[in-house]
This record gives sequence, structure tokens and C-alpha cells, in this order.
Amino acid sequence: MSEAHQSLGILLVDDEQVIHDTLGAYLSDSGHHVDSFFDGEQGVAAAKEQDYQLALVDVRMPRMDGLAALAALRESQPELAVVLITGHGDMEMAVKALRLGAADFLPKPVKLLDLDAVIARVIHLNEINRDRSHLRDVVRGLQRTDARGRLLIGDSAAIADHRQLIQQAVEGGAESILITGETGTGKEVVAREIHQAAGGDDYPFIAVSCPSLPDSLVESELFGHTKGAFTGATSERAGAFELANGGTLFLDEVGDLAPAAQASLLRVLETRRLRRVGGTREIEVDVRVVAATNSSLGKGSDFRQDLLYRLNLFPIHLPPLRERREDILPIAQHFLDEYTMRRRVAGVGFTDDARTSLESYDFPGNARELRNIVERAAIISAGGQIDGSHLNLPTGSSQDKPPATGDRSASGDERDRIIAALERAHWNRREAARSLAMPYSTLRYKIQRLNIT
Repeated sequence: MSEAHQSLGILLVDDEQVIHDTLGAYLSDSGHHVDSFFDGEQGVAAAKEQDYQLALVDVRMPRMDGLAALAALRESQPELAVVLITGHGDMEMAVKALRLGAADFLPKPVKLLDLDAVIARVIHLNEINRDRSHLRDVVRGLQRTDARGRLLIGDSAAIADHRQLIQQAVEGGAESILITGETGTGKEVVAREIHQAAGGDDYPFIAVSCPSLPDSLVESELFGHTKGAFTGATSERAGAFELANGGTLFLDEVGDLAPAAQASLLRVLETRRLRRVGGTREIEVDVRVVAATNSSLGKGSDFRQDLLYRLNLFPIHLPPLRERREDILPIAQHFLDEYTMRRRVAGVGFTDDARTSLESYDFPGNARELRNIVERAAIISAGGQIDGSHLNLPTGSSQDKPPATGDRSASGDERDRIIAALERAHWNRREAARSLAMPYSTLRYKIQRLNIT
């Protein structure tokens, strides 16, 4: 939804009827929901019952003035943008209000263009706050799973080798580890195994999904920021590196980091020191960095090669499930056990037919796809035994089916178009994505799907 058409919940508090007749009517006609009050105490009481995105509050009112209302509103709704309406001669009070946390002020008589500009800024700030709230959920991965959920499941030689590699990484004190493998192979599981093998119960594990970090916020999320570093930075905040201090920082799909963030990450890895965005003080951090990627970060990619060398001090590659079929049934049983424990269902298992179907399927989505298939089958079986029909898997190997002629032709045209764009951009993927008017993550997916190297 564009800024011009986004609807805000607005609290209007002013003791003058003319303000309500003009501003209130204009805001309502613009599609916003407006609650109007003539008294500061009534406005504050309303804010305790209703969520608003913007409060327009007159500075000079009887009983409770604008500054007192500002303090009370900020206490009840810390994320609420409060804009003070000031009369002639109130500039000193307006400056004081800004210091106390007001988002802005509007001088009387209020110009509608100024009001529109304030609303546009509030909408933009709300979008940033929503992004930050989502990223906070991603970054603050301080959850402690049960011991079973942390185990690397499987009986294959590859899994045995990985357990040995994990032990070597921990005993050798590896500070940077790069895990490679297709999507869904369990790279975060390996990262958590490394963390637990290093005595992780007493230290934080922070997981960061790099594709979910907007370029404008990535350095703030990784390294933190000071108060006032940018619009919306109302207080100082520690980043993922500081939150992970003493423990493990997992950077999922590290290849999606923007070039500027790659340079900052390299500096922190080399010096073990960081500066928050907007700050000058250097903060020392002791963090094990485990990065993961499902794509090639070598020559031909737009990933910094010096950063790759730094991350790749201890490489671990996870093969796909189709190359370690002996792990499919143990992993499937693990997912089923998790599901039945969560749903408190007993006596659910796999029939021989289901086991054969699972072992013969390629699982292009790897363990993530396997989990979804198992949970769906458990739901369909309604607490009984899971057979092949409940799994609903394609017959035969998923790699045995050639694409239709039309699909093959369309894929070839798209492949040629992407290769041409990459060559024009000297294989800089971000530049190629811009020239194709394509999101960077979409281009990365297509490069992998079309096997462009």
C-alpha cells in the first residue's frame, strides 16, 4: 500500500473547536481513523485503550498541557509518534518536547502540506518499525531447544564425518566456519551442534537470516546503533554481534549481504572489534561466527573473496538427502516423534510401504521438505499408521522426469537472458538483478535453478 493510501489511527487532542473542524475533518476525509478529544487527560486515557500510530497534541491546554500528555502517551505507547501543535511564541517548548521524545511539531495555523509531510514520515517510520520487529524476532534466537532437537540425525558416513568435523572445529577453536549445502539440508542444525559441542548451554546462540535484512538496516542489526544514528533510532541498541558475545553468531545465507555490510563484517572478523552505527567507541567482541550459504561464493560471484577466505577457515559441506538415503528414515522418524510429542498423539508410525516410498524419493527440498511431508501425512492419517498414500509422493525419482518441451524452451530463453545480463555486469549479481528489474533473491534462485555457473 502506498503512503498516500495507508490509513492511520490518529489521536487528536486540542482544546480549540476550529482544530477539530479543520484538521479532524481533513484527516477523516483522507481515509484515516481519527479520535478527537478536547482534554489531555481524556486523550491519554483513550491511548491506554486503543492503539494509535500518530497523536497530534496541542501544547497549551487546561488541566494537562502538551508536555505532560507527551510523557504519559510515550509511557503507555512507546512506539506512538507524538506531534505537538504549537502556537506563536511556543518554540522553546517545542524544542523541549523534541528532547522529551516528540516526533515533530506543527506551528499554528497548521498547513495541510506540513501535516501531509508529517503523516508520510510517520508511515515510513512505522514501516521501519515493522521491519525491525520482524528482524528482532529473527535475530534474537536465544531459544534453548531440547537436547533431541539439537542432534544431527542420521546414520550415514557423511553424518559420522560431520560429527567428527564438528568436534575438530570446537577443539581447534575455529573462530569462523562456513557451512555449504542446498536449501533445507540442515545448515542451522549443524551450527547449533557446533555451539552445543562448545558448551553452548551457558552462552548465547544468535541466528540471523541475511536475506531478511534490508540494506538500510543490516549494519544496525549486526553491529547495533547509537541513539539518533538515523531516523527512528530513539535509543541505543546492541547488534547481533554483541548479543552473541561469548557464544555463536549464525549468519544464514551470508551471500545475500550487501557489499557495504560485507566490508564491515570483514573488518569485525579481522579485528574482533566493532563500532555501532553512529558511534565512535570500539567494542571488543568474542564471537564464533558460523556462516551458511546454498550458492557458490567463489570467483564469478559478487561476494568479496577476502571475506570468503576469512569465513572459510573451517569449511563443512552438507550433501543433499538424495546422496545419503540411509539418513531419510531416521530423520523422518525424528520429525514424526517431534510432531506426536507436540500434539500428544501416541501409536503413530510408518508402514513398510511408507518407508519404501520415503527411501525412494529424492527430496529436492531436503530435510525441510521431509518435515513438511511427514507432518502433513501425520495429520491425514488421523493418528493411525502412515502409509504410502498419506505421503502423497510423486512416483519414481524426482530427477527422472524430464521437463516438458515448452518448459525446456522457456527455461533456455530465460537462462540466456540472465547470462547476458550477468556478462554485461561483469558477473556482479546485484547489478545484473537491477538491470533485469528483478529482486536480488529471485535472481539468486534462478541462477541456482538454471544451473548457471
